[in-house]
Amino acid sequence: MGRKKQRRKEKWRRVQRRFEAAWEGFRASIVRWTLIGLIIIGLVAFGFLLFSPAIEVREIKVSRLSPRLDIEEVQESLTPIFGRHLFFLSSFEIAQLLHESIPDIDEISIGKTYPGILHVRIALHPLVAKLSIEDPDSTGGTGTGTTIDFLTKQGIYVATTAARDTETLPQFSIVDWGVRPDPGVLLIQPTFLERMNAAELTLLRQFGQEVSQRTVYLRAQEFHLLVDGKELWFDLRNPLEEQMERYRTFLKEVGFETARDYIDLRIADRVMYQ
Repeated sequence: MGRKKQRRKEKWRRVQRRFEAAWEGFRASIVRWTLIGLIIIGLVAFGFLLFSPAIEVREIKVSRLSPRLDIEEVQESLTPIFGRHLFFLSSFEIAQLLHESIPDIDEISIGKTYPGILHVRIALHPLVAKLSIEDPDSTGGTGTGTTIDFLTKQGIYVATTAARDTETLPQFSIVDWGVRPDPGVLLIQPTFLERMNAAELTLLRQFGQEVSQRTVYLRAQEFHLLVDGKELWFDLRNPLEEQMERYRTFLKEVGFETARDYIDLRIADRVMYQ
C-alpha cells in the first residue's frame, strides 16, 4: 500500500510538471505574439502618419496675447502651410514665416492637434511710446496723429487702432528723416531708446526735472528733451555721463534760468545755450 501511494504521488508530480512546462510555453508564446502585434500596430500607425492624406493642416487656430495682433494677417502669412503634412511641419519653419510678415513678434508658441489642426499663440513686443512723425521740411510739422502711430520696445514703428491702455505712454516727435518710415520697419535702434530713457531718469532722479516733450532726430542721431520750457540737446556720439556732467557744471556756474530756449550738451569742451 505504501509503494502504491508513493507511485501515485510520483505520477501526479510528473503530470504537474508537464502542465507547468506547457503553461510556461503557452505564456511565452502569448508574450511573443503580443509583442509582434504591438510592433505591427506601431508600424501601421507610423505608416498612417507618414502617408495618410488625412494628416494635413486643414485648420489654423490663432490665440493672440496682444490686442493689436491681426489674426487675418497671421493666417495669411501661414497660407503656404495649408495642406502640408502636419507630422513633418517644423516649428522653426512656422516661426520664420510669421517673423517675415510680422516683425514685432516677441514670443511664439506652436502646438498640434492631430489629424489636422495647428495651434499658434503669439505675443507682440509691448508699446513704449506714441509717435508724431513730422515733415522735416515743414515749419509747423505735420504729424500722422498719436492715435495710430506707436513705437515698440525694440524700436519698431507700428500703425494700429487696436492698441489699448496707451494714455500713459510718452510721446516722441520724429523729425529729420530721409525717407518717410513705413510701419513695420526698425525706426529707432534699441540702444538709442536706452540712451533716451537713461537721460530722462537721470534728469528726474539727480536734478528733479521732469521731461515733458521728446524730439528724435533720426539722421543726426540726437534727441532733445524739453524741461521746464527749455530743451536739453543730447547725442549718441558722446557718453551720457559726460553730457550730464557738463549739464551739472552749467547749473552750478551759470544757472538754469539763464538759458531761454535750449542748452546744448553735445560739444565736448563747452556748453552752448540761448
